[in-house]
Amino acid sequence: MPLPLRILAIILAVLFFIYTIRLIRKNLAEVRHMLKWFILALVILFGAIFSEFASKIAYALGVTTLTSFALFVLVGMLLVISIRYQISLIAAEKQIKTLIQEVSLLRKDMKDTELGNNETKKKVSHINKTLE
Repeated sequence: MPLPLRILAIILAVLFFIYTIRLIRKNLAEVRHMLKWFILALVILFGAIFSEFASKIAYALGVTTLTSFALFVLVGMLLVISIRYQISLIAAEKQIKTLIQEVSLLRKDMKDTELGNNETKKKVSHINKTLE
């Protein structure tokens, strides 16, 4: 890997670390979600610092250039992250649907109870009037 490209990758990885830390400090993100992005930045940093070792791994796997290998690994990681977020989104949507149904049932029960109380009050007042 050429030296300017290595320097650029190191700078981008460090900037990525700083950006994710700022998001956490400003309460715009949680550590558990940002951990994936830290690992991604570490992979970029590792590939930039130890490019010879990463090149050997790439050649051992049959990839001719380190850039192609890095792109393949990073896209693979992003796909896995994307699938995990999709799964958690689906679970959250199911929970929201269940909560909406429960709230609707509770509202119906409250209205039925209020109607029952109103009818009971009417009957009691009617009985009181007939007794007078």
